[in-house]
Amino acid sequence: MSDESHESAFSWIRLLVTTGRVKAAGDKDEKHSKFKSQRRFARVAYCLASTSVLVMFVVVVCSFTFALVHEKSKKIMTVKQQEKYANAFYFPAALDQAKHYYSQTNAGLNLRKSFSKESEEDFKRAERYFVAQKALFEESMDGFPLHKHYSNLKLPETISFHDMIKARGELLASNYKNKKWQDFRIEKDKCAMFEFLKYNGLPHVDWIDMFQRESDFSDMMSQMRRLVRNESEFPIFIKSCHITTGAAKSVRKISDATALSDENWLEIEHWAAKMWNYRSNDWERIWAAPFNFLCSRLEPGFMVQKPWMVGRQEFPEEIKVEVIWGRAYLAFVSTGKCGGDTLILRDGSVMRYTDSLKQNILHEGKPDECYQWIVDEGHLPRVWFMAEAAARLMGIDAIRIDVFILRGNPMASVINEDSLSSGAEYRWHFPHMADLWAQGHREKRYKLVDPGIDSHKWWRGGDFYSLNVAKCNASLIATQSKTLCEKQRD
Repeated sequence: MSDESHESAFSWIRLLVTTGRVKAAGDKDEKHSKFKSQRRFARVAYCLASTSVLVMFVVVVCSFTFALVHEKSKKIMTVKQQEKYANAFYFPAALDQAKHYYSQTNAGLNLRKSFSKESEEDFKRAERYFVAQKALFEESMDGFPLHKHYSNLKLPETISFHDMIKARGELLASNYKNKKWQDFRIEKDKCAMFEFLKYNGLPHVDWIDMFQRESDFSDMMSQMRRLVRNESEFPIFIKSCHITTGAAKSVRKISDATALSDENWLEIEHWAAKMWNYRSNDWERIWAAPFNFLCSRLEPGFMVQKPWMVGRQEFPEEIKVEVIWGRAYLAFVSTGKCGGDTLILRDGSVMRYTDSLKQNILHEGKPDECYQWIVDEGHLPRVWFMAEAAARLMGIDAIRIDVFILRGNPMASVINEDSLSSGAEYRWHFPHMADLWAQGHREKRYKLVDPGIDSHKWWRGGDFYSLNVAKCNASLIATQSKTLCEKQRD
């Protein structure tokens, strides 16, 4: 081999070695650069996650702090003062709305169950209940007599219970603006609500008289005083028909005839004058705008109501039943000897959430022995039936029916009120109830009914429920229809 050949061979070797080193160095640099890029991305991701957790923590702390301040303020501020405070400073109203809204979304619920084993277990319990009930609700959807005025609901982009209520409010407001339909009165006008109950024969707390569209306030109060004076059974209640805000203290209890003295009646007139000029305001809820608009269209009025179950020894409990497509999903105990905030399901479970602050915040349900009697005494069959019958007679897709029950007397229960915009705390059941409500509209499995009249005026007769719905079943009928049913049996 010549020297030139040797030189040429060495040149190729040097080239290969050099190229290899360059390539190796290049690979090392490329890997190092990629590592630095990944490390930088990891740092950014960590910072974003940390910031998100911090922001969420601050929001939770602020929400909790404001909730405590707000609850305390109710004891020292009137409802009007609270509203002025909320409207003057946007932050309180926005924060309170956010607190209520995100508490019932999947995000809020998932955050809760991640903190507690008990929360996770109660979440799974709600999931199993939903799965067991779904087919029954789908069966109830089929052929449900939906009133035409509730049929054009525009489903929200995010399906949550509160979003569905807001969508309903927008539908009812649009119906009123464009067609003058006033179906919102079935709840927002208590006088219309109780007329519906009476003229369809549903079991309810009876009323003596109503005062609406009165031109002279003083003359109205004089008539009311004469009316109450003629009554012999107390207590008697004066309810503001145009106010549904519970915190407004829109109900006045007259314990006995001493309230009719000049001095005491003057105090009642002072209260009535405040209520006369007040309108409901749901500023804590995302559906405030449409429902506040509708409530502002109501004329002021009062209803004088008889006592329920005169001489009863027990304090009545009120349970709120959420009915979706004509079937009751659950009952929420709102008031009673053992407090409120207990959930009762159709499977007979009775769960309490307010024994501690942690239990309340994280939705850690525990069996409630104090209200177990509601199941054990057999109150629920009549309660479920009445609530479902009322919803079907109204033709409303989802509505809350409030029922009075009396311990020791399962046949005494009556309907007290209803709600189109329930603010009750349904905890883990919120998303399931919203899904069922939306499903019925999405699949349109209902039967559309057009009675040619608003739902609150859809009257069939004072004995309709007992004769045509309850079929004179003694455990279900209204008290006023018992004589008629006995005659039919004879």
